[in-house]
Amino acid sequence: MHRGLQFFSRIIPATAVLVFCMWMDVISSNVVANDEIIEFSANTIEQIPNRAPISGKLYVAKDKIRIEMAIEGKRRIVIRDFSARKTLHLNPAAKEYMEVPWPATKSNQFHSGVRRPPLPGDSDHHCEKFAQLKCKMLNKEGEIYNRKTEKWEIIQEVPNKQIQSGKRVIRSLVWVDRRLGVNIREEMFFDVNSKSLRELRDIKEGPQSEKLFQIPTGYRRVEISAKTETSRTDNMQPAK
Repeated sequence: MHRGLQFFSRIIPATAVLVFCMWMDVISSNVVANDEIIEFSANTIEQIPNRAPISGKLYVAKDKIRIEMAIEGKRRIVIRDFSARKTLHLNPAAKEYMEVPWPATKSNQFHSGVRRPPLPGDSDHHCEKFAQLKCKMLNKEGEIYNRKTEKWEIIQEVPNKQIQSGKRVIRSLVWVDRRLGVNIREEMFFDVNSKSLRELRDIKEGPQSEKLFQIPTGYRRVEISAKTETSRTDNMQPAK
C-alpha cells in the first residue's frame, strides 16, 4: 500500500473517533442562520484515563471548521466544509491530503453553514429525549477563562449486569457558553478514581482566515481506497 494511503487509513478512523465525538459536537442537527454563528479559535485539550493528554487547535468559521491535533506523534488536520459538503484530511509531514465527499442528501435537508448542538436546558437536548439522562443546572452565572457560562450536572444510567444494582451511573459536569453555543468544559466521572476532561482554552472571537480552510500549496492528493472508506464508515457508525 502507498505510504500516503497507509497514513490516511490510520488517521481517518482515529480522527473520526476523536473529532466526531469531541469538538465536532459543535455540529449537530440544529441549524441557525450563518450570521448567528460567532467565529472563533481555541486551544483544545482532552484527558482520558490511562492515556496521554491530547491537545490541539479549533477554528470555527461561518461554514467551515478546522481541527488540528497530534495523535501517535503525528500532526493531523481535519477540515469540514459545509458549503462544499466535504471533509479534507491533511498529512502535513508528507504534504498530502485526502478529500472525502459527504453522502448525498435530500434538497430540503441541505445546510451550508455550521450547525450548533442542542445544549443542556434546550428543548431538543438529549436530556429532554431520553429517560436515562437527567440534567440539573448548578450555576446560572458562572465563569471560566473570562467566559460567562452555565454549569450543569448530567447523570446517565447505563445498564450493567456485572454489578449488583444492574446499572452504572456516569456523572458529568458541563460548562455551557451560550454566546458561542458550545460546551467549553466537560468533566465525566466514571467512578471515584476515574475522570475524563475535555476543554476549550484561550478562546478568541473574530473572523477566521480563509487560508486556514484551504489546501496548502504543494500538497498532493491521495485517493481514498475502498478498504479505507469501509474502515472510515464502520468507525463512524452511531453507538447503539
